[in-house]
Amino acid sequence: IVHNDEKKLSPRVTVEIIRRMQEQNPTIFTKRGSYDGRKNLYSSIQYPLGTNYQFEVDMPEGPSPQRVRIKWVATINPASTARYVEGKMTYDEKISTTLNACNVALRMQPIQKHPFNAKSFFTDVRPRDARWGVELWRGYFQSVRPVIGKMVVNVDISSAAFYKPGPLIGLCLEYLEASPKANPVQFLSSNRLNTRTRVALAKFLRTLRVRTTHGGNTRVRSIRSVSEQGANNLPFELNGTMISVAEYFLQETGSPLRYPNLVCVQLSKTAWLPLELCDVPPGQFYRNTLRPEQTKSMVGFSSLRPEERLRDIRNGLQTLQYSSSPYLQDFEINVDPNPMNIKGRILPTPTLLYGRNAAIQPRDGKWNMLGKSLYRPQSIQGCAIIVYSPRRFSNTDRTHLKQSLFDVTTMLGMQGMPADPPVLEKDGTGTMFASHLKEAALMCHAATGKMPNLIIAVLPDMAEDIYTRIKNAGDIKIGVATQCLRGSKCGPEKGDQQYFVNYYSPRINAKLGGINVIPKPDTVRFLTDPATPTIVIGADVHHPGPGVTNRPSYAAVVGSVDSDASKYVAVSKPQEPRVEMIQSLADMITHILKTYMRYRKDVEKNANPAPRRMLFYRDGISEGEFQQCKKKEVEQIFQACDNIGIPRPKLTFVVVGKGGCPADRKSGNAQAGLVIDRDITSPVEYDFYLQSHGGLLGTSRSSHYNVLEDQNNFMPDDLQRISFSLCHVYARSTRSVSIVSPVYYADLVCTRSKHHYDPDGAYGNLSDSVSQVSSAAGLAQAEAIMRAFQPVHPNTGHTMYFQ
Repeated sequence: IVHNDEKKLSPRVTVEIIRRMQEQNPTIFTKRGSYDGRKNLYSSIQYPLGTNYQFEVDMPEGPSPQRVRIKWVATINPASTARYVEGKMTYDEKISTTLNACNVALRMQPIQKHPFNAKSFFTDVRPRDARWGVELWRGYFQSVRPVIGKMVVNVDISSAAFYKPGPLIGLCLEYLEASPKANPVQFLSSNRLNTRTRVALAKFLRTLRVRTTHGGNTRVRSIRSVSEQGANNLPFELNGTMISVAEYFLQETGSPLRYPNLVCVQLSKTAWLPLELCDVPPGQFYRNTLRPEQTKSMVGFSSLRPEERLRDIRNGLQTLQYSSSPYLQDFEINVDPNPMNIKGRILPTPTLLYGRNAAIQPRDGKWNMLGKSLYRPQSIQGCAIIVYSPRRFSNTDRTHLKQSLFDVTTMLGMQGMPADPPVLEKDGTGTMFASHLKEAALMCHAATGKMPNLIIAVLPDMAEDIYTRIKNAGDIKIGVATQCLRGSKCGPEKGDQQYFVNYYSPRINAKLGGINVIPKPDTVRFLTDPATPTIVIGADVHHPGPGVTNRPSYAAVVGSVDSDASKYVAVSKPQEPRVEMIQSLADMITHILKTYMRYRKDVEKNANPAPRRMLFYRDGISEGEFQQCKKKEVEQIFQACDNIGIPRPKLTFVVVGKGGCPADRKSGNAQAGLVIDRDITSPVEYDFYLQSHGGLLGTSRSSHYNVLEDQNNFMPDDLQRISFSLCHVYARSTRSVSIVSPVYYADLVCTRSKHHYDPDGAYGNLSDSVSQVSSAAGLAQAEAIMRAFQPVHPNTGHTMYFQ
């Protein structure tokens, strides 16, 4: 699509352009092509267009005509995919292209009528109100996959947040927690909106498309900002004369505005429109960060029991339109609507060791450590407490918190927690949070003669800004462990002993450098064999939100340092936006290896500290990127070994991703330890599905493990058992988790990227909402943000500060 502006057209727009192009040229597009929303159009026939052709497409909304240039690229031969399904050839680009074409054809019919993202489309059937102008929609994820002997469609239910449609005034009122039928003058007048609320409202509305009707013409445009003045006081120049927005519309329509005092929305550099003249079309994704209450609502909305999820998928076959889609018919793709039945195995549950070698045998992915001590508890050298919003945290709450911390840490073996640590009270406003930590530390020193290695911060509910500032101060600036607690959760009513045992104390011990639990060594001999020491590494990359081009991506690498693969250190770095391969992997692995060797030499007193084997788990890689990842990242891993002069360890490189899992007839969810390595696995590659956790809410999802490199020559059952064991040593939980712990840690480190910026600096409040900037300007801004990234303080860098 020929587009002169550097800003990219959204897939929503491009799909509509291509649809109209085919409708307006029926003699050429006798069979409709399937379009991926970007640059590829797949067809079951070759169109009579030569190698290049350009169309002009009339559009009812937006610039018209749009020019579309089509260039013939290649003919897809599905024979390679057929041979791959039969297990006769390895995965290559031809197979990837065929699968892409099938996936595009599969979704082409429903995305004509429904809003969509990368692999899901959504319907407004039974939406749920999430408050603040947001509602939740369910949709369908679908993906064509090659398995042993055939092709299958993986279908699941997905969920997304959307702006509520209707009058823009009503949406704004709901955002301000008022009734959409309330008198807007009381809430949206320029003299009622303070600066902070107006800026927040503008952020909420930015990029939202609104429909306006003016002079008989209907247009849909995106909101840029919100005015400070009302329409009656917002001037602009018209034919050399200054006139207000309200006066202009009185002249144009002959009728005065109903609410002239209300603020206006900006739709272009010079266009401001009154709220009352704007409507919100349905089906617009809400891409800002959800509030905690909205997140809770989303979790509840998304949590369908397996039987409910399967029922909704079956009921949705009419929406999926497998049997009636002309795109699938033209590709001669037939989909059997009946679900598959698959056989699996249950792996033995690993035995876990706590302090004094006390053994625990988890049951369906969970256990209770009450009455047990931590495997290697760390001493508390000193502790201080900061209470924010002290009026909401009573003296009774304070006494209960102190007593609970003392009792529980003593019971778990963590020595040194004072019975009456000093308490600093702050109101939670301002910006001097680093000074709060220093002040609390000095109070501790005055009382005990020691500087603390732990500071407890009691926060009010809805205190994300305070939390971010505390973490930046503790982890980045000062280098002291901090543990944030919600005041409403740690009083005598809700903060019972088991809550502190299972939730807070394990996190504190890990942050101080301790080890909570290990797998019993004789059950994971590959990891614990002293003759061939093994390092376990997890890696992940997080990207900014969809359409955001001026924010960097963040990579994290987390590696074990102890002989039991239970204590980890992390390193995190920003990198170019949307680059999936870890650009600084060699440097990051070098840091991890040096820390591993130093710990084994200094703490474990091992004379030969270099690892002989490496188990590397990588998250966030799609199948089309497997070979690129294997080539680039394996090379960087070995480069790191060469840099520090150690022999290259035998490497097993595994990509971990979320998959799907069948249901167990008794419980509804599959049992923890279920592994599937047949029927739905790759015809050629070494992969398996592992359900490593017990279900809490809704339908549990297994993880998909793809082995790209295996120099250790694992037997399949051995690697599956090791991976299952690594799901049980997640330091902050007494439940097994859905992916191996080092990958989970890497994900945590990536999500904490915002803590690496000065909260009061230029990038202290980064948003993932779409930013309308050119490619060059976006990259320049991303580079500036990368330069402002602050590393972790050395004091916290050798601990599991990310708990």
